[in-house]
Amino acid sequence: MTDKSIYKDVLMDHYRNPRNKSDLSDADAVHRGTNPRCGDDLEVGINLDNKMLSKVRFRGRGCSVCLASASMMTETVIGKNKVEAHQLAEGMKSWFGGQGECPVDALRALEAVRGHSARKRCVLLAWQALDDALRVEY
Repeated sequence: MTDKSIYKDVLMDHYRNPRNKSDLSDADAVHRGTNPRCGDDLEVGINLDNKMLSKVRFRGRGCSVCLASASMMTETVIGKNKVEAHQLAEGMKSWFGGQGECPVDALRALEAVRGHSARKRCVLLAWQALDDALRVEY
């Protein structure tokens, strides 16, 4: 089994069994992201506890890549502080922009679609919504 097929399996697992996809009604901040080209439309909600992300959830609809990335993003940033989460979002933007390395090994499965420029927005949509939510003053 190649790395690429393993990565695709991980992406499909996150798509079929998304982590932290739930109601956002008690979130401290919620931001929406849309990608009309692919039909992606999701919201990311965060809860802070002593400046740490205690909950990160999403809701919405989208392609398999978008939902898998959102699921992986939530797992990666829970427990991080706002600065660390922002740095991860920036790292993802750089990595998918062709610069730098994957910021966290847990996200390496996204390598399977990194070479497809049309999928860049699908991957980064949840990350941008997270970054926007982090900018809200509390």
